[in-house]
Formats: sequence, C-alpha cells, structure tokens
Amino acid sequence: MEVFEAQSFFDCPTPLFSDIFKNAEHVWDVIPLIPAYVSEHIRPGLHGFIEEGAWVEEGNVQLDPGSRIERGAIVRGPAIIGSNTIVRSGAYIRGHVMIGSGCIIGNSTEIRQIILMDKSALPHKNDVFTSVIGSNVNLGGMACTANYRLDGKEITIHINVNDEPKKINTGLVHFGAIIGDRTQIGGQCMLQPGTIIGRGCKIHPMSLVSGYMPAESVYGERAAIHKYKG
Repeated sequence: MEVFEAQSFFDCPTPLFSDIFKNAEHVWDVIPLIPAYVSEHIRPGLHGFIEEGAWVEEGNVQLDPGSRIERGAIVRGPAIIGSNTIVRSGAYIRGHVMIGSGCIIGNSTEIRQIILMDKSALPHKNDVFTSVIGSNVNLGGMACTANYRLDGKEITIHINVNDEPKKINTGLVHFGAIIGDRTQIGGQCMLQPGTIIGRGCKIHPMSLVSGYMPAESVYGERAAIHKYKG
C-alpha cells in the first residue's frame, strides 16, 4: 500500500539510509535486512573521540569524526555511528545499528538492530529494538519500543480503508516501531510491537501506543491506555 512506502515516512538524508528501502514494498520490510545491510556498508575505523572507560569493539565499529563515546558506554558491532553524534555514559549499543549524524544515544539507553536517522535523540533510558526512526525525532525519557508479542505470533498491522477494517500481515515476529521524521514522543510512552507512526506526530507522555497513526496526529492522555484507530 502506498501509505506504507518509505517516502511517506522519511526524507532519507543520504543514500546510506535511502538505499535499503529501494526494493521494500512496505516500510517495515527492511527490518530483517538491517543486520546484513550494516555489515555490508560499515567501514570500520574509530575517527571520533572515545573517553577512557568506554568499551568499543575495535574492527567492527565505524565512528565518524566529531562523535564522542563517553566513559561507561558499551558499543558492540557491527555499528555505524555518524559524525557529531554523542553516545553517553551507560549507553549499550548491542550491534546491527546505523546511526546518523548529530544524534544522541543517552544514559542507560539500549539499542539493537535499528536505523536512527540524522539529528534524532534517544536521550534517557530508552530501549529501542528492531525499529526504524526518521530524522529530527525525539523520544522522551523512558519511552521504549516492545518488539515481540507475548504469544509469539506474527505481528500484524490493523488499519481502516474506506471505513472498513483491514489487517496486513508483516511476516515478522520481531518488529518494534516505524517512527516518521519530526515526530515527538513524550516520556514514559510504550510503543507496542508493530507500531507505525507517521511524520510530525506528537504523542503525550505516559501513553500506551499501538496500531497505525497518520502524519501530523496528536495523540494520548496521561496514564491512560489508547489505540489510534485511524
């Protein structure tokens, strides 16, 4: 469906980000491709600054100029970290990640198998897995993605088409979230498996989010359970 093509969510600032979507019918089709794509495009080399007390897997990490790994952070590869990005103390990068320029990976944040595009921030205690996040996106403190159903079944996407409910099978059992460019997510939000969020959305703090949210949506109330039905 056209609504779920990558260009509906991302401007993709460089070919490094855009090329992975070339043959993807749906934006989530790239999730299982991330490990191989990172391994193919990584150019290992530590050209940024690594503080004493940080651990970085040499030979399996690309750290571009102007970036900094603070003491106490752990970076496992394969990992591509763009220029002028900060990985703060206590962060844990578990591999198969592609991080753009000007990003923040914050204290006690854990990430694995994600794409994070330019000028986006996971700044405080964020757990984000098997997800694609656009440019200029911010997750508030303790906002996280879940990527696996409790029953272990395939993750499906539920939307309305011409006021009729429709279910789309993703073929994935591990799938966190798609978050479009310029979206802002408040603190302590939980994104359920297979959450799809369009460009320029605003999600209030302490929201439980699932399903598909069109671009420019404003969503959620504090301490309540929600599902955007479109």
